[in-house]
Amino acid sequence: MTTAETDDDAGSTRVLLRTPSFPRLRRLWAETRSKSILRALEYERLHGLGLSGRVLDFGGGKRINYAGRIAAWADPAAGFDYESANIDAATDPTYLLAPDADLPCEDGRYDAVLALNTLEHVYGLSATLRRLHRVLRPGGELIVTVPFLFPVHGHPDDYTRGTPSFWHRVLAEHGFGEVVVEALTWGPFSTAATVVGTPGPLKRLRVGWALLLDLAYHAARSGLGVTLTERQDAPLCRGPFGYFIRCARVAGPVPAAPGEG
Repeated sequence: MTTAETDDDAGSTRVLLRTPSFPRLRRLWAETRSKSILRALEYERLHGLGLSGRVLDFGGGKRINYAGRIAAWADPAAGFDYESANIDAATDPTYLLAPDADLPCEDGRYDAVLALNTLEHVYGLSATLRRLHRVLRPGGELIVTVPFLFPVHGHPDDYTRGTPSFWHRVLAEHGFGEVVVEALTWGPFSTAATVVGTPGPLKRLRVGWALLLDLAYHAARSGLGVTLTERQDAPLCRGPFGYFIRCARVAGPVPAAPGEG
């Protein structure tokens, strides 16, 4: 895992960026018939992730809307044991939690924890990160997807839209290192269409036009089908739909909450 670079200038926080390509456009177009561009980009990024061991899906469940995709996130040679936690009984989680409750399992139980479109709905983010740190083994991975330029959506509420600088800092404060933040973006035209909700007739056609305009934009600016490392405020990546974040639990005790001494 490559560590993203940071320094005292918040604008210099680095993010990864995968530029569009024609093969990706075909897959994205098919996916967006039934889901948002953000969801389609998240599922693309999670596919083939290579998870193994015991994995907790914090905010997941056997009946979550992406349940049929989870097997594709495993290391094909090893697979993984899937467990989940959720406040929604309809998702059929391993652990049905009350809001803000701790996980009823031992320390260091998991090799990886997923939090997919979940942390924006958590008001007590500090306490939640400490709980996830506790149940991860030292060196275990925390893998997060969060929205950024995406409509407010309550389930049951919606609190947080953090920048890469925010996620680097808050994760470091809660015992996570090797933080890598990747911008989930296609380009400025599709982001603009999503933010305003594409009201009016011919929505599918206008979304497709925005995706094609973004392809042309990246062809002229950065090239197609390449992976870049950019400042978080660089024009190519300062307006993403969301972020994919990967980090590791640092060995040692669960850190005290900020302000505790």
